[in-house]
Amino acid sequence: MAGSPYLDESQLKNLKAQYEAQNASGPASKIQELVDCVNTLKVQVGILGERGAGVSTLIQALLDKPRRVEDPWAYLREIPQPTKQPVAHAHPTYPNLILYDLPGFKASEQLAGYLKRLGDLSKYSCFVVVLSSGLGDAHLQVLKAIKQKGKAIFLARTKIDLDLHTAERRLRTRCNPTEQLGLIRKELADTLAKNGLDAKKVFLVSGLEAERYEFDRFEDSLEGEVLNLMRNHDGILEDLTPVSRKKIEELYKICQSGSLSEVPAVICSALEEPTQIRLDVAVVGEAGSGKSSLVNALRGLGSGEPGAASTGVTGTTRKATAYPLSTVPNLYLWDLPGVGVTEVDVSHLDLSRYDFFLLVASERYKHAHSCLARAITSAGKEAFFVRSKIDVDVEARPGSQPVPKEELQEQVRKSCVEALKRDGIASPRVFLVSSLISEAYDLPLLQEALRSSAPDLKKKALKRAIPTVLSRLVRRKAKVLMKDVWAKALQICLYCVERPSPDVAENLITIISGLCMDFGLDDGSLERTAHVTGQAVPLLQAAVRSLFAKPLSPTYVLSFVTKPIPLTRWVWNYVPYLGQGAKVEPEISFESTYGMLKQVMVELSEDAERVLKMAFAEQ
Repeated sequence: MAGSPYLDESQLKNLKAQYEAQNASGPASKIQELVDCVNTLKVQVGILGERGAGVSTLIQALLDKPRRVEDPWAYLREIPQPTKQPVAHAHPTYPNLILYDLPGFKASEQLAGYLKRLGDLSKYSCFVVVLSSGLGDAHLQVLKAIKQKGKAIFLARTKIDLDLHTAERRLRTRCNPTEQLGLIRKELADTLAKNGLDAKKVFLVSGLEAERYEFDRFEDSLEGEVLNLMRNHDGILEDLTPVSRKKIEELYKICQSGSLSEVPAVICSALEEPTQIRLDVAVVGEAGSGKSSLVNALRGLGSGEPGAASTGVTGTTRKATAYPLSTVPNLYLWDLPGVGVTEVDVSHLDLSRYDFFLLVASERYKHAHSCLARAITSAGKEAFFVRSKIDVDVEARPGSQPVPKEELQEQVRKSCVEALKRDGIASPRVFLVSSLISEAYDLPLLQEALRSSAPDLKKKALKRAIPTVLSRLVRRKAKVLMKDVWAKALQICLYCVERPSPDVAENLITIISGLCMDFGLDDGSLERTAHVTGQAVPLLQAAVRSLFAKPLSPTYVLSFVTKPIPLTRWVWNYVPYLGQGAKVEPEISFESTYGMLKQVMVELSEDAERVLKMAFAEQ
């Protein structure tokens, strides 16, 4: 019996009617059981919040339909229309998951009236409470009311992107995004704890930037709660700045229609062609140390020329700004605001977003430089030390006994090298430059060092990003494949209406084998991955742990998807003449079939990520 891969409840009922018209009561009864099971498996999630908190935007992100904002300021000026009645949205990946956009509440609204407007809360499996700022009394009352119903609660603190933007404008050089996120989380956790509420399911997200912050963890936790779809997630995924847009599109195309075994070749090609890899070089140091002048000098621009960084006798840089270095493709010099002189000042810098550093000092090596050097080393990054304004020291050195310029430069260089070694930099490279006299001193050497070091630095930047790249790719591939799981399980059960279960086992084995190839876990894929990355095949095979990626027997597969045979059917088999000799066939359970295929997806995706990360592990 041929069935559509996307049969819905109405189509199943029509199919049942066709069997009834043919007096085929057995198949009609089985289809009715399937309809009942489909309805039983439906999971409803209520999503609510204060009006304007971004509930609808968050739901669109969960539906994988993030809103594209062409003009952010026009978007912020919009007055969103409040949701007046519950609006149901079927999830595109999980058809049995229904997300309800519930009416929002006002801060001044009476709780009893709001709960009455929501209707029967018992029909929802769990709730997501959305807030765009701190927890107010209205939020706490709603949370407590839901808790009294015995329902699980997820707290989504949305519009995090706007919070960080505001913090950056307010704090300027002292703004560290990681630190700001920690403060927001602590404030929420403290308020929840004081009111006897759970603080474990709190997620900081942005509905407009679903690829950032904690959206992935939020999505995983929600799916784990309502669908038993447990994933091991490492936490916040970083930006993929080292990966070129062209390569990202190539990788995403693989996720849509190819096998993950094709991914290593794309990444290796990027490593072999470092011109396509982006390198972000931060120019850091104290205010007034000549960072902006150095950026201009490295780019061959004078102060005030078009495209040049602003300079002055005091600190003029107020915001981190990127400037392309034309001599090195895809290398960007970031002119950062000056830092203070203490560990606290340095701790506010977000060093994670940069791949390499130029540590600039206009005077002797001081405590601020020591703090910066140790922070860079602790972050696992490298730096060149640039002693700026060396012309001032050489030309205006006081004293009755003049020191030759070369000897003075060597003294300064040696002093800087020794100080850097004390701060944990094993082989420091020191450049003595004058941004005003570009051809003198070490500025040409610094330009050449950046040019010659760029390919290796770019490769290191991409290698640091590879775990993040692989995590995102596996997640994306799993979501693409998961869209067909419900339909495949439904097809299997419809197949059983007329055909015996042993054929079902073979069909399931074929489906699972196809998923193994999609995830790059079959023997051929593992061999290709090993060949491209230079890893040993047995090493990659050892990273495959799921039994579903191994040879499967029909009996083993059927044990996951069949219903227990009722005792009455076994007894009937032994009734003389009437039941004797009748074959007792196990029945296929739609719930078990769907559950098994979901589990297959989770296990294979975890294996795929493990294999790919092992493939790119240092040998």
